[in-house]
Amino acid sequence: MAADACRYTVRDVGFADLGNERYTFFCFVDEQVSTERAKQLGQAAGALLGDSNVRFELVNLAGGDHPQAKRLAKREPGVPAGLLLSPDGELAWTVTFPAAKPDNPEWSFLASAVSSPIRNELIKKLIPAYAVILFVEGTDAAQTRRARVAVSDAIKAITPLMPQMPKPVDHPPEMVVVPTERIADESVLMWSLGLDTEPVPEPQAVVLMGRGRRVGQPMRGGLVTRTALQESLAVVGQDCECGLDRVWMQGERFPLSWGRTEKTAAFKELGFDPDNPQVKAEISRIITRGPNSRPSGSTQTASSNFDQLALGYSEELIEIETEPVVQAELPAVKAVANEVKTEPKPESVEPTTLGQTRTIWWTLAVIGAVTLAGGGLLLLRRAGN
Repeated sequence: MAADACRYTVRDVGFADLGNERYTFFCFVDEQVSTERAKQLGQAAGALLGDSNVRFELVNLAGGDHPQAKRLAKREPGVPAGLLLSPDGELAWTVTFPAAKPDNPEWSFLASAVSSPIRNELIKKLIPAYAVILFVEGTDAAQTRRARVAVSDAIKAITPLMPQMPKPVDHPPEMVVVPTERIADESVLMWSLGLDTEPVPEPQAVVLMGRGRRVGQPMRGGLVTRTALQESLAVVGQDCECGLDRVWMQGERFPLSWGRTEKTAAFKELGFDPDNPQVKAEISRIITRGPNSRPSGSTQTASSNFDQLALGYSEELIEIETEPVVQAELPAVKAVANEVKTEPKPESVEPTTLGQTRTIWWTLAVIGAVTLAGGGLLLLRRAGN
């Protein structure tokens, strides 16, 4: 017999960009912003955001109010204002136009949405590594030290198990540390992953895989334990066709740029092209068909609306109703069939009574025929004598 097995693991699924997990960068300008600057913003967006998971939308407030403009705390006239909206439209982050007036402020303004030192480091390590644990230091030294040991222990515990997984990965998990003094520079990254955007006493940690996808929920303070981290790391290596809850594959992705260099490196590492349309279609079907604890409806999170990604494929349970009369008679007929040798047949069952009547009539007919035949033979014998 021939058998087919899934070629993708949870880590492989993390490299797929299924298309609907796009952040939106709203750039608001007014009549005081020159046409030349607006044009430069559009050109910079085309160069910076073309290979990213962020789409650009230039909004001229001179033509009227915009619903998302209300989310801006304040806006200086004549200065572009940025608003980064999460894929589900629930969360927004204000991006400030550079006040230091660099050589190309439009470029710096848009680049901050998809690039930062820690994000660049994460992308380089996520492609070859099994997974990456992003560790954010807290202001409490004792808690930070304990949590950092837990991260190291979790990596040491999962590394010997990697060769036994469905699709072994040569490179073990790595840790990327965000010092407290650099949290402000990584505010977009922190915000997108559900982490605190300002220094806090408790350390924070989150497991990342593939193309910057979060595995599980962020951990803070005493919740940063070896057991919790090891559980999330173990999920990364699982076969995606098993009974695993698909919510593990649907974590949010942080805003990032994924250009030709990253695509080539991912292809060499995985052995397949995660941007191939056929691969995307197969992965979307896998996610849609598997067990999923995310609630359905219009209030889904950014990466939970996979019904739109299944390329028209869906499964529905169809219940076939039978007639009540048939359901009522079946048990009675079954009971008669089972009890025919041990108990008398119920008189209330019409089919059985009709059968008995027919049997009696056939018996009488046979007896009559035999009697007539016997009488005829006697008469013939007497006539011969």
